[in-house]
Amino acid sequence: MFSKELEALINASLEDGVLEEYEKAAIVKRAKSEGVDITELEIYINSILQKRKRDHDLAEDAKQEKIDQRKREAFGRVCPNCGRQVPPMTLKCECGYEFTQQRTISSIQLLSEKLSNITLTKAEENEIEEAASTDQIAKRETFIVNKKIDIISIFPVPNTKEDIIEFLSLAIAGANKKLGFMDIKTNCYKAVAIAGIIIPVVGWLIGAVFLMTKSFAEEKLKKAWREKFEQVLLKGRSLRGDAEFTQQLDYYESLLEE
Repeated sequence: MFSKELEALINASLEDGVLEEYEKAAIVKRAKSEGVDITELEIYINSILQKRKRDHDLAEDAKQEKIDQRKREAFGRVCPNCGRQVPPMTLKCECGYEFTQQRTISSIQLLSEKLSNITLTKAEENEIEEAASTDQIAKRETFIVNKKIDIISIFPVPNTKEDIIEFLSLAIAGANKKLGFMDIKTNCYKAVAIAGIIIPVVGWLIGAVFLMTKSFAEEKLKKAWREKFEQVLLKGRSLRGDAEFTQQLDYYESLLEE
């Protein structure tokens, strides 16, 4: 509608959302030199100022809503069914209303994606390539398992009833995973001790070399799943859930093997 030069002058003058008198005078002077209708110019400038004010008000409202939300989470919520004030971690109000959270993706989905999208660094790939051909597969699996352990260990504990139950159902499988005899460290030490008794010196040397090359990654992964299972179970116990939720927690706890 206006020249690029006039548009640039208008935008620069309205940068801070306020039109000073000297800025207005400069715009009007430029507009007159270009033969622009001053009334149209004022309407255009006012529309820009009003739009910026609306955008500013919306941003302030959104900011205030976040502050109010944090306050509600800190001091509890109000049941929309009966109006009773309930603690922040309460899953079900005394009147029977159940609090739910809208989720676009569950904790299980997030964790599964992280575990399935593990990649090795260039340095790790080089180390695998430099290893003996017979050790490359084992070394790669060790790297991947160690990364899985890190992901599981630092993954945040879910805080909703649905996520907790889903997480327990996944974690119990990893915590109860059956390992081979030689995947367990104590069994390997016992085997090396027996070999050392049967074949003195040689048995000890072979056993020592074996233990040095054995990572026991699968046993560590099982331990990581167990620790995460116990963390999530403890979180579930801390929530004020209904009888059904408590029964589900009891059920998964009973599945955990010693």
